Amino acid sequence: MTTRRSWTPSRSRRQRTRTTYHRRCNSPEPMPSTVLYIRHMVCSKCILVMRELLVELGLVPLRVELGEVELLGAADAIDWPGLQQCLEAEGFALLDQLSPQQRVVEQIKEVIAGLLRNEPAALRSGHFSRLLSGRLQRRFAYLSDVFSATEGLSLEQYVVRQRVEAARCLLRDGTLPVGRIANTLGYSNLGHLSRQFQRATGVSPSEYRRQCTASAQLLEKRLP
Repeated sequence: MTTRRSWTPSRSRRQRTRTTYHRRCNSPEPMPSTVLYIRHMVCSKCILVMRELLVELGLVPLRVELGEVELLGAADAIDWPGLQQCLEAEGFALLDQLSPQQRVVEQIKEVIAGLLRNEPAALRSGHFSRLLSGRLQRRFAYLSDVFSATEGLSLEQYVVRQRVEAARCLLRDGTLPVGRIANTLGYSNLGHLSRQFQRATGVSPSEYRRQCTASAQLLEKRLP
């Protein structure tokens, strides 16, 4: 059974940590734990990297999820400068440096990254607004307004950018037919992908792949 009681961290930690207490089976006293909120965790590989990093720092991760980590021990026992430095070296950051609006934006980006990876068809406009609102338990109009005001572009534009960037990676690094790529990224048809891709890059998906192939061949010729 887990016993929890509230705890108020110091002012400098209040925005990024939450401390709870876990009772071990063989211990009469509850063990404190600290919850961290971390940005740029967008995939299962990030979870593995985060867990390894924490262990290397001598910390005991009780739970590692996208955007959230729970460590054994109270907040005042953590070497915060050292942790921050290691997180930044791996491309992560603690959420205490973000405003409430920026935290909402990071949550939105994490949802979008997860959908692009696992449920790309859900990014279609007819499904996305309802799904995002349900995941974050906020009205879509509010989420859209906060995102636009913070990022300088609409949610729809951001989703298009992410899908196009994913298409670029698949075109550059793989051999999937363009039609399969469109399906993999949740597009209803190849024409939809082609229009968005050409608007964003100035070339069609097929032409982009030809350019990447030509560049790779030229590079190989130059190598000794």
